[in-house]
Amino acid sequence: MKRRYPPTRFWSLYTPLLLIVLYLHTLNLRGQNPPPQLMNATMGTPLLFDGSAIWASNGENNMVTKLSPTDGRLLGSYPVGMSPAGLAFDGQNIWVANSGDATVTKLRGSDGKSLGVFGTSATPVALLVLNNYVWVANRDAGSVTKLRVSDGKSMGVYGVAGSPTGLATDGENIWALSADSGSLTKLSAATGSSLGKFTAGDSPSTVIFDGTSLWVSSNYYGNLVKYDPKDCKRLASYHVSDHASQLIFDKSNFWVTDPFNSVVVKVRPRDGTVLQSVAAAGRADAMAFDGTNLWVTDQERSYVTKLDGISGKMLGMYGLPMPAPRN
Repeated sequence: MKRRYPPTRFWSLYTPLLLIVLYLHTLNLRGQNPPPQLMNATMGTPLLFDGSAIWASNGENNMVTKLSPTDGRLLGSYPVGMSPAGLAFDGQNIWVANSGDATVTKLRGSDGKSLGVFGTSATPVALLVLNNYVWVANRDAGSVTKLRVSDGKSMGVYGVAGSPTGLATDGENIWALSADSGSLTKLSAATGSSLGKFTAGDSPSTVIFDGTSLWVSSNYYGNLVKYDPKDCKRLASYHVSDHASQLIFDKSNFWVTDPFNSVVVKVRPRDGTVLQSVAAAGRADAMAFDGTNLWVTDQERSYVTKLDGISGKMLGMYGLPMPAPRN
């Protein structure tokens, strides 16, 4: 059967109608949950500064690498568990969340010697040290584990909303961020009891505490959202980039990575003003601040870039050990 098309004299009317339909469809999509590939939930803190060295986890080769903050020189590379993700420092030792085998490894900070491997729950990805305890976010178990620093003994396992991928503390409480449910769970640091579960918006990626307020980065929408730690009341929201993935605080300003645009953004906390947008090498991901300079990994964890903490100028790029090729 021969197809019948609308008369050509009406085509000029169909074009604007089609554009209106597409526009309304776009608005509808913005109201839905963001695509999973854009959520990019933080896998803890796979990069940190312990006061004397930069540490980076590499899930591809099940190692943790130690670099000199002065020149990026390789100081050591140490085997840990499967698929290491988040790192934490207790003042002497490095703790590593091994997301692939439900364990946490304790390394001596001075020489990387393993001081113990301790079991947690499914898929530990983020770590936080408060006082004499290490808190572990178990993503696929929907829980947080509390370990004693001295011997790694489990002091309790506490359920939270959703699948936790980030941790922060206000000094008295532990905040667990779950990207999948867009929620924050507040736990008492003393007892582990739940003090409330709160909405953290769409596509939350990282949670931090700046000494006064809680901040959550919204990856898909490119916002930094400020919350009152007392009741998690939303205080402000600032658009800082197309996407806002990882977030750290250098005691003066925030730094935010936008891996999709390969930039690192410097933001003033007082009013959310973007002070700088610095081009990054590759898809900028995890960050650490050494007191002077900013260190940034790419999402593949193949190298670390050193940026001047004031100007954002690139000071160096240092490769991380890669896994040996398979036969």
